[in-house]
Amino acid sequence: MQGQRPGARRGIFTTRAQRCGDAFATPLRSALMRRLLPLIALVCAIPVSAVAQDIHMRGVFNLVRAPAADVRPPTGEARAVIDDDGRVRVDLVVSGLVEHPTSATLHTGSAGANTEQVARMDVAASGDEARVIGGRVELTPIVAQQLRASGGYIVLHTSEHPDGFLRAQLLTQARTLGTVSNGP
Repeated sequence: MQGQRPGARRGIFTTRAQRCGDAFATPLRSALMRRLLPLIALVCAIPVSAVAQDIHMRGVFNLVRAPAADVRPPTGEARAVIDDDGRVRVDLVVSGLVEHPTSATLHTGSAGANTEQVARMDVAASGDEARVIGGRVELTPIVAQQLRASGGYIVLHTSEHPDGFLRAQLLTQARTLGTVSNGP
């Protein structure tokens, strides 16, 4: 072979530096691999679904209780982002209200389900509008998982309807405007 001493066997280093480097590198590599192997196995064993990501949800408010017949129903929407630590950020806005809003509550459950609230938020009211901007709630890991798995809903409560006036069923969004680019 080119660059090799005549009579030298392949795979045996010919210089002292190469022999010393190999003598120290092999045990070091072996020790490093023995320590990293369990960590690598653990990381590979974690299912992709176990690595939580922010979940974006959105819902449009619908009437739970009918207003007076001559009143136009209020309209609005709610958005929620669940982070991997079980914190939820809620933004909602409703306009066209003739009743005074008192609070908004977050519930787990799919459409048609009526479940206990898991969080309560104060609502800012101005004229015929109600809003929560940047409302933050902390959920237990179990409740956060329920919200991720089966969705949830937000109920807007008013002084005239303390048990709920409007409901927005939160549906998971695969993509949001914040995650879409405007070209290549």
